[in-house]
Amino acid sequence: MSDNCSQEVRSDRGGIIALIGILIFFFFIVLMVAGSLGAAISQDTPVENGIGVVEIRGTIATADSTVKVLQKFQDDDDIKAILVRIDSPGGSVSASQEMVEAIRGVTKPIVISMGDMAASGGYYVACAGPKIYANAGTLTGSIGVISQVMDLQDVLSFFKIKVHTVKTGALKDAGSPYRSFDDADRAYFTKLGLEIFDQFVSHVAEARHKTHDEIAAIADGRVWTGREAKELGLIDEIGGFYSAIQGLKEMAHMTGNHTLVYPKKKTDTLLEELLLEGSSRVGAEIRDNLEAIIHRPDSFEYRYTTR
Repeated sequence: MSDNCSQEVRSDRGGIIALIGILIFFFFIVLMVAGSLGAAISQDTPVENGIGVVEIRGTIATADSTVKVLQKFQDDDDIKAILVRIDSPGGSVSASQEMVEAIRGVTKPIVISMGDMAASGGYYVACAGPKIYANAGTLTGSIGVISQVMDLQDVLSFFKIKVHTVKTGALKDAGSPYRSFDDADRAYFTKLGLEIFDQFVSHVAEARHKTHDEIAAIADGRVWTGREAKELGLIDEIGGFYSAIQGLKEMAHMTGNHTLVYPKKKTDTLLEELLLEGSSRVGAEIRDNLEAIIHRPDSFEYRYTTR
């Protein structure tokens, strides 16, 4: 009996070792394939009927990279048209406005394609394009402004921490988490928020050829599906990425095959690119949660949030 048990144990161990060996073998195969693919992707080669793809993903914090890519595609003679792909809940007001300015500065044919979400600042940026495509289930709209102010007085009191503030005006520390948010603060922030909100409404009204009142009537911060947005006149066409590509080709009078051109990333292999993408998404999630916990008191955003 004991000999049979020993043989079964050795047999199981042998199978496990063999399985581990096979997994290691395939892992190295994947590494080699990823390396070769990454090298091919990173090569700078001339293209025919190039369509530059500019991706705006996640919370909008800065416009720098988007502006640079748009300018690069604008100056590249191989790029005949540009597609801006947006998948964002919005974010910084000024960064959204800078992206709009950059998109409007493009003289080549350009269209906007929405992914899962193009809300608030994401929609603000989308309105810079002459034509907007969205899927029927895309979440978009959320026309509005948000600013969230925390009150940390109870926390400071619990840890026996005191904050001493020296200021030159009553509103110099408006929205400070270290003191109560009083009526003067609320009136000041409300006035400021309404001014920034009016800029949003005016921008959408101009872009979508509607009156200020028409947009203001639906600008209550809610999101709509792409199908609802189409009925409201907030987008032009129901369609995904490739529908937008076909529409862009027609706009550019482009016939035959085309080549999608993405900005070159500073990675040597596909594996590094995947790791970079993963770390970027994790970093964005951490940043968003930190912003929800400790929010800048002077921050107004075109951002869709459920927090």
